[in-house]
Amino acid sequence: MFNHVFKRYKGESRPAVNDFHLSIEEGEFLVLVGPSGCGKSTTLRMLAGLEEISSGELYIDDKYVNYVSPKDRDIAMVFQNYALYPNMTVFENIALGLKLRKTAKYEIDLRVNRVTKILEISHLLDRNPSQLSGGQKQRVALGRAIAREPQVFLMDEPLSNLDAKLRAQTRAEIIKLQSDLKRTTVYVTHDQVEAMTMGTRIVVMKDGVIQQVAPPWQLYNEPANLFVAGFIGSPQMNFIPGNVIRDEGRFYFTNRRMKLLLPEKFDVRFERMTRQVRNVVLGVRPEHVVLRQELPAEGEEGFVPSIVLMTEVTGADSYVHAAFGETKIIARTDPEVIYRTDDSVVVGFNPDKLHFFDENTGAAVGGDEG
Repeated sequence: MFNHVFKRYKGESRPAVNDFHLSIEEGEFLVLVGPSGCGKSTTLRMLAGLEEISSGELYIDDKYVNYVSPKDRDIAMVFQNYALYPNMTVFENIALGLKLRKTAKYEIDLRVNRVTKILEISHLLDRNPSQLSGGQKQRVALGRAIAREPQVFLMDEPLSNLDAKLRAQTRAEIIKLQSDLKRTTVYVTHDQVEAMTMGTRIVVMKDGVIQQVAPPWQLYNEPANLFVAGFIGSPQMNFIPGNVIRDEGRFYFTNRRMKLLLPEKFDVRFERMTRQVRNVVLGVRPEHVVLRQELPAEGEEGFVPSIVLMTEVTGADSYVHAAFGETKIIARTDPEVIYRTDDSVVVGFNPDKLHFFDENTGAAVGGDEG
């Protein structure tokens, strides 16, 4: 458990980690995600004991560990660069931590053979790291951590050196391993796709501050603020600035180009909002943008005449970039429907999938999360 933990580096004007407060559940797969420099690796290193905590308290299994050395924390860490000893064989690299703990030789042999069988690297035991591929090195690093049978696994961007295909394959292997071993795992990545596919809970960080902690589905469907909404999802959520107004008892989102009647579910929520929160940003994900080639019917509100800027075909989907005025929109569409540059289209939105954020604070407003 992190109890209001801070990390301040000498000469820096703001903390690298700012009031980090979080309980990690036993056996869960927790992912720390955010852009470079957000403090996620520093947080992991404080948990490992590799960075001193400036203030606050850290507990592992209810034990206060601020000043406990890394070797006494019952954790195992997997690094981005594998950290294998080049002059040792695969067997010796995996067994090293056990030898340092003076584990009996028969127990070392048993554990190494067990984990190498799980990771399908038993045939590599006599090789040196220089004879291994990147994926094999990563499996050896994982094997070394697993063989120790620690209370907690810590992983700092362990897949970032692998190519896309191998990264996806190894990601699936780590998920299965964690599920089988049922050990608490804290995983750091800057890749939001990796975070969404691996974590049972995800911590989104920015500038050393936790922005939201939630399961993947909740981060995607109920982002707490503009940053989370824009960071989670690929392509990212569309954002349109405007205002929420009340007209004849109903609420509308408006700007110079559009007037969108909001579903009745928003009425009571916007009714509760203070009058200061009227300048908002409308957020809508690409799959919830409605793109049509025919003009809206007479009296049909919420559709905006637009121009196609470009189309990206990814195979199963197409992403159409369109614009009305200065506003640019990305829509996920059926690849069998062809949209060409400079085509005239109309853009609308699934009214039940709208998000609203306070333009000034960035906080979610007017929805289930507001």
